Amino acid sequence: MKIKCKFYGYPEVERMIGGKEIETEMEGKTLKDLQQLLESSYGEVLRKAFATQILKSGKEWIKINNQNHPLNNGDRLSFLNMIAGG
Repeated sequence: MKIKCKFYGYPEVERMIGGKEIETEMEGKTLKDLQQLLESSYGEVLRKAFATQILKSGKEWIKINNQNHPLNNGDRLSFLNMIAGG
């Protein structure tokens, strides 16, 4: 299945993947499967993104500790590094 991932606030990830967004093909069905695939392809720098806010297809927030959250073909995941301050 195809999953699109977009990373906001992760300059180190952007350097690693060559931009803010990637599309990947995966055989797994969960968030954990996606994390393992991306880490094996791009390195452990991607691990930080999975420990933050994740928005699925612009509608559903995935809880940080829910590694078994199911994914579907065509899902778009936004990884948001929320920065507080002012």
